Amino acid sequence: MIKLENIITNDLNITLNSFLYNSISLFKYSSDELNDYIINTCRDNPLIYIDEDKIPLTVLSYRNEIKSDDILSEILQHFNCFLLEKDQLTMKYIIYSLNSKGFLEADTKEICSIMHTTENNVEHLINLLQNYENRGIGCKNIVNFLSFQLKHKKIYNNYLFSIFISHMDDIQKQNYSFLKSIDVNETDFLSYVDLIKNSCELFPVNGEDTSYLTPEASILLDDNNNFVIQVHDYLLESVTFEPINLTTAENSFTRKMESYKNDYEELVSILNARKVYLADILTIIANIQTDYLMGNTSFLNTLDQNMLAEYTSLSPATISRLLYNKFIATPRGIYPIKSLLSKKCYKNTSVSYVMYLIKNLDDFENIPDNKISAMLNEQGISISRRTVNKYKNQLLGKI
Repeated sequence: MIKLENIITNDLNITLNSFLYNSISLFKYSSDELNDYIINTCRDNPLIYIDEDKIPLTVLSYRNEIKSDDILSEILQHFNCFLLEKDQLTMKYIIYSLNSKGFLEADTKEICSIMHTTENNVEHLINLLQNYENRGIGCKNIVNFLSFQLKHKKIYNNYLFSIFISHMDDIQKQNYSFLKSIDVNETDFLSYVDLIKNSCELFPVNGEDTSYLTPEASILLDDNNNFVIQVHDYLLESVTFEPINLTTAENSFTRKMESYKNDYEELVSILNARKVYLADILTIIANIQTDYLMGNTSFLNTLDQNMLAEYTSLSPATISRLLYNKFIATPRGIYPIKSLLSKKCYKNTSVSYVMYLIKNLDDFENIPDNKISAMLNEQGISISRRTVNKYKNQLLGKI
């Protein structure tokens, strides 16, 4: 395996020093964390500044005033303060799965499968999200959201609400003829309808007032249906060095100016390294998981962090840092990058494929584990009953 030092020095013409060794942790940063680090570095170095003319207006989300108005960033910061690390990642995926109105589009079981957590845990996190400032963000749809608001205001009536939901089209047209066949007082019902209209919102979030969280990178399709990788290091190209050309006999001043220049070169070096490595990793993922990303299959091919380390000649530790807590936009949706990996289960068969086979067995929940193991063996996949049980529980969101 080629050492990280050689990759950086040879491919990027970077001189490694103590700063760069210490800054390897930057590979672990999310886009927001990285942007904050860049901004703070520029503030500490008077010769480095961010040229905003080089940044698209649509991505100036690093500004504090914009961040403070962005409810999704605010929510994410809030939950990052007290949730466990794994729950933080699951919450981030839930937030990425919201549509422009604040409704949760991802299915609970789908979240469990992708994030490898239990259904109870996902439901708990969704409940926390919905109850953040009692906004109802994360409700499934308008009906769920209206119910949430009414219960919060303690004016929920199950019977009247069920009638309201069942006849929303008629109510919108002000056609109340359906009341003749229902055992309900018309005055009471119409009062309840007015109560809903006057006290409830239709959507948890106003899409026009919300800027969306940006994933670390995107896998896009060009006009020829080829994958294009974009790493969203928006501030990288805008970091600018402005030297001071003064003639002075003071060695201390000269050394200080040189240290400022070195800080700039080292910052740009590590940012370039991060971008190049991440793009290489995502290119490999896109090539190996093409069918999944294009929606042609529902399972992943075998690819894990050790394989990525071999393909890129990076160390497994560097791969781990680059994938840590990062999300990617794909033609199929936004996912944690790690969720696009799947370990080898048997020979060249991925865990994802085996779980796909189990899930597609009729009534797999009730088939004995040893029988499923035998059925898979008939297809050339030899795995134990215990392994089958493990995968079944993952599919059912029990582990």
